[in-house]
Amino acid sequence: MNRRKIVSLLLASVVVLSVILTGCQGSGDTNSEKVVKLQLSHQVSPKHSINETAMKFAELVKEKSEGTMEIEIFPSGSLGTERENLEALGNGSLDMAVIAVEFYPALVEEAGVFVLPYMYDNYEHQTAVLKGEAGKMLSDMILDKTGARVLSYYPLAFRQVVTTDKPIHTVEDIKGLKIRVPESPTYVNTFTLLGAAPTPVAWGETYTALETNVVSGMENTPESMYSASMHEVVKYINITDHISAPTTFSISDQVFEDLTEEQKTIISEAAQEATDFGLELTIANDTKFREELAKNIEVIETDKESMRNAINYDAFNVMKLESAKKLKELIDAAR
Repeated sequence: MNRRKIVSLLLASVVVLSVILTGCQGSGDTNSEKVVKLQLSHQVSPKHSINETAMKFAELVKEKSEGTMEIEIFPSGSLGTERENLEALGNGSLDMAVIAVEFYPALVEEAGVFVLPYMYDNYEHQTAVLKGEAGKMLSDMILDKTGARVLSYYPLAFRQVVTTDKPIHTVEDIKGLKIRVPESPTYVNTFTLLGAAPTPVAWGETYTALETNVVSGMENTPESMYSASMHEVVKYINITDHISAPTTFSISDQVFEDLTEEQKTIISEAAQEATDFGLELTIANDTKFREELAKNIEVIETDKESMRNAINYDAFNVMKLESAKKLKELIDAAR
């Protein structure tokens, strides 16, 4: 083989090797640049159904984007409280968060309508409300006043009342009972209207408060009550269905507007599909934990109509707003 041919072969080899190396390096950089990573914060433990729904959302985003978008989930309040998360969404320092509707009224007073007692007849009605005109109207208000964009609403379980000594067959039976409630005007007003003596107690102190008769009952979802072993210190679960407070998958509008149109579509569709999955999980877990509680305490089918009739919506400050009245009309129309 002559010298010129050897040199030609060597040069060809160098070119091929250079193309291979450049191609590998370029491919890595391109993929790195294409992958959009968004952080999602929520408050509950990794074992909770909300986290399972968040994981489903991340899975759907990755699948729909063919790996070019990823959602990193931060559970257990590791990126701050829900109130702090909402503020961070507004200023763009946090990408996404699961924000309960009951946290929005501090900035969007009308949001309080969505967590008033006996707003929803059942999960079907609630879903129609959240996906319908009322849900869109509230989403627009939230976006305008907070800088957070609601991608989808996530229905949570209806709340029930457990009592230590006295079953609640009708609203008359709750009169005078000291019922533990969260430190929220909505819950305090609700149980005041029902004739009870609402008593705010920290969640971590509720078990002892029931055990020592500081309070005669408490309210929450069956999942929360069972996981906190409240069935050990009460005798009755009264099916009141008094409040179902939905939560949201929300994104910073600043972050959302930086996405391409295709990415916006992907994340919006994935959020809706994930919360549809979450609703099925909510219903399944609600049934499961009611059954678990029923193994230990007596189930009372409370006359919910007598409870509903005791609620005067004019007693809630939010109902003084014309926009809030419009929201309630839309909720009622979805029945």
